[in-house]
Amino acid sequence: MSGKAISFLAAFVAFVFLVPILLSNLLVDDDVYINVLRCLVMLIAALMVWSRRRTSVILGAAVSGLFAIGSLSRLVGAGTGTNAEGVIGLFALAAAFALAWYGAPLFRRNEIAVTPGQYVYGSQPSEWGRGSGDSSRSGIWVMGLLLNRLVRIPGIYVFHGLKSPGAKRIDVEHVVTHGNSVYLIDSWLDLPTKYGWHPNRKGLAASSKGDDGHRHTKIADAADRYRAALGRGVNVVPIIAVVSGTASIGPERWSPRGVGLFTADEVLRFIGDGAVEGLPTFHERPAVRELVASTVESYA
Repeated sequence: MSGKAISFLAAFVAFVFLVPILLSNLLVDDDVYINVLRCLVMLIAALMVWSRRRTSVILGAAVSGLFAIGSLSRLVGAGTGTNAEGVIGLFALAAAFALAWYGAPLFRRNEIAVTPGQYVYGSQPSEWGRGSGDSSRSGIWVMGLLLNRLVRIPGIYVFHGLKSPGAKRIDVEHVVTHGNSVYLIDSWLDLPTKYGWHPNRKGLAASSKGDDGHRHTKIADAADRYRAALGRGVNVVPIIAVVSGTASIGPERWSPRGVGLFTADEVLRFIGDGAVEGLPTFHERPAVRELVASTVESYA
């Protein structure tokens, strides 16, 4: 867990549970449980406002508005302790918005900031997470760890869990960029056998015994979407990688739609060697990296 997530959780607990207890002696209504619930609802409403989703923003703003009106009415009302409750209510609402603003990026799964010095974007699933069988580790997790090693080469950036432009859900497991080169990688753990392109009822499958033709269509369609979004001059290469140390690939490496078939080791060499060879004439392309980063959905 990141430091920002830990600090947000600590502030969340302090605001929701500790603040009402500390202020209980200052309030006319000293029911701690009611004030804890009030702070919780206030913070959730503020988080909804900062979520930037239209429905959540409207509901969160409405709830926050009710809290603000209630605090203002107590601030200008008559009676002992009423003014104090109004001031505390307004400050609590402001604190909730400040805390929500600080923690909101932790809940925005499709908003990845491109910052200097950052080389890996998004998060792959856990070791036994999505893409794993009952007796094997997740192929996405394994391939993600291997690709992360490529960032040692200057100019390489790695992205995990992407929704290509116009897609309805995550359709690319990993992307590696280096200047004008963009590599889309789909991977899975499978049997240590020989692989090659074979037509089946779902399209082109990587194994004659498998029924995974949808993988080829999905990664090829994603490549077309990225090409349309990135424009000419950017080389988009879709790849299907077999994460098996003893797998071998037949003579036909490339499908008619330009999808490559590699083992995991071959993917690292293919991308890494190409990047190293291009270093003498390499130029950064921030626009390419920013567009790819904007499509990160992440498995987190």
